[in-house]
Amino acid sequence: MLTPGYLPDLCSDEIVQIRRGLTYMMEQSAYIPAQQAMFTADPRGEYSEKVRGYIEKFWSQIKGSGKIDSARASYDEAERKARKLIDVNTIQHTDAREAGAENVCLQAIRELQLDTFLRREGWSERKINSTLASLIIRTVYSPSEWAALRILDENSAAMELLTGQFGDCPTQREVYAAAPSLYALKDKLERHLCSRTDSLFNLTNRVMLFDLTNFYFEGSKTGSKKAKFGRSKEKRSDCRLLVLALAINTEGFIRYSSILAGNTADPDSLPAMVEGIISKNPVSTNPQQKVMVVIDAGIATEANLGLLKERGYNYLCVSRTKLKDYTLKEEGRSVTVFDSRKRPITIAQVEHREGGDFYLRITSPAKAMTEHSMNQQWRERFELELTKARNALTAKGGTKRYDKVVERVGRALGKYPSVSKYYQIDYIRSDKNPEQMSDIQWQIKISQDQAEQRFGTYFLRTNVTSLDERTTWDYYNLIREIETSNRQLKTDLELRPIYHQTDDNSDAHLFFGLLSYWIVNTVRHKLKLQGITHYWTELKRILSTQKAITTKAENALGEQIELRICSDPTDAASELYRILGYNPIPFRRHTIKTAPPPPN
Repeated sequence: MLTPGYLPDLCSDEIVQIRRGLTYMMEQSAYIPAQQAMFTADPRGEYSEKVRGYIEKFWSQIKGSGKIDSARASYDEAERKARKLIDVNTIQHTDAREAGAENVCLQAIRELQLDTFLRREGWSERKINSTLASLIIRTVYSPSEWAALRILDENSAAMELLTGQFGDCPTQREVYAAAPSLYALKDKLERHLCSRTDSLFNLTNRVMLFDLTNFYFEGSKTGSKKAKFGRSKEKRSDCRLLVLALAINTEGFIRYSSILAGNTADPDSLPAMVEGIISKNPVSTNPQQKVMVVIDAGIATEANLGLLKERGYNYLCVSRTKLKDYTLKEEGRSVTVFDSRKRPITIAQVEHREGGDFYLRITSPAKAMTEHSMNQQWRERFELELTKARNALTAKGGTKRYDKVVERVGRALGKYPSVSKYYQIDYIRSDKNPEQMSDIQWQIKISQDQAEQRFGTYFLRTNVTSLDERTTWDYYNLIREIETSNRQLKTDLELRPIYHQTDDNSDAHLFFGLLSYWIVNTVRHKLKLQGITHYWTELKRILSTQKAITTKAENALGEQIELRICSDPTDAASELYRILGYNPIPFRRHTIKTAPPPPN
């Protein structure tokens, strides 16, 4: 209790009233929880004006001296310390989710401004968050839509990173609508991503790489207009295919994509690809800024090369045929380069013919050794087929009819075209029955030395006059970049096989994978600039050590504390974050749930 002491102009009752008024004001200004109050109501209303004046006067003096706050300050400090004291026996860790690769993907998406683009298209925040969460799951886990739902609900913190709310998960309808909704914006999205990556990395796009790859289906797909049987690059000729035509720059970013029927031949795809690229990236009229197109031999027909030249492009490719009558320019002059395994490769210029293209002869001993080994193996297999066909002529029940034997040998010729073209095969009819075959004989038309001279030698072809040997070779080796892109699409992002039944869903599935590739290539390109060349599978492994987790415990005040935090990245993951310039800790927040008061 506070007392004013003895005041000569006041009676004892008035002094008691002043004491009660000061005590009440102290309780109200510095209330300490759980402290029993002396007054339940303000007593000053019943006092005289003189008493109330003394109360205000003395209260001002007490506050001015700072003595009245000391008890409250001591309590607050003790409360802060007690709140930080955790009972270790009550700690629980729950609701762990993967957060490392998801965090990197989300920051790459924001760097590419995909969320900004979708807002400009009028999408709601809920639709943006659910779609981008599905895209992150596609990039990190490559699941089906049904599996993506379970991953979002049980394994990944992707949606939590976007919305900031643990437990928020897209619905089945939202997940299944993500790929088709983005595919509806395909042209706009590709233009946006091309423009964004150009500005992010200062890309010139002076060299473009054209190539085709195909993806096989699981299932019959009998009602599809695009899924056709064709030449599968994965040796899955038993399945229907879709063809993906890609044009990428030297940094691996897609400049054009088109989804074609599965029986589209490589040369047939180029005209539409050229028209599509020109419509999005007009060709410069400045000869010094012409774009060079690098293509493989499968696309490099005379008609396609003429089309590229007519449309204002330069080109570089492997010649579809080996030159026969040629002379080397400045005999004896050659340039030696080395492949990725430090094996020598000799490059020599071929004497230029007026009005024709420029050629380089490439000689690789390592390639020659490989081709020799493969040639020997194919020869043995081809001759084994011929031997089986000849033995069947004398075997009981064997194929003896002349036309059937020729058909059988024809299948072997088509199976081993690289070696069968060097064989002279003679069919001998039976004298007794001309409709039957009596013997098959064969011999090789060229000598072993002549055959081996062809091994390890091929020719590069270009219409550019100013390229020297080494520069031409460096440009051509950029074709490996598109092979790397195909590897990421098929292996790292698991775009094969395709299980969808309709053409629209199949196209949306492939485009969804291409958007994942944009994210992955953005991350990998930034890392490659600093000498880190890991594939996406390895990057995911490094980042998978970072988790988001809920920790529950009880403090010294009896309060239930619940923390939702993201673990610190490992040293390897921290280095990736540092190079990428991304935030390594996407969130760190906590909430305190106060224990309910005890009953009276």
